[in-house]
Amino acid sequence: MRFDGKEYPVVGPDVPPGTVSSRRRVNECTLEMTDKIKDKVMDTRQIKLSPDLKTLKMTVHGAGQSKPNILVFDRE
Repeated sequence: MRFDGKEYPVVGPDVPPGTVSSRRRVNECTLEMTDKIKDKVMDTRQIKLSPDLKTLKMTVHGAGQSKPNILVFDRE
């Protein structure tokens, strides 16, 4: 997996043709990922690690959703 913001094809037995994915590092604690099928964005995800490294927050913007899904994970 490369974090250069460029689109790369995704392959596999259950992956629809024309699927591409891009990943980029926003900063030291944040990643952004976008998945597309035939140039249509299916979802965009942002993963952010807190400065104290104890909380991971994932925000998922799905195609056709008005509000994102937000998942928060706390380290015990």
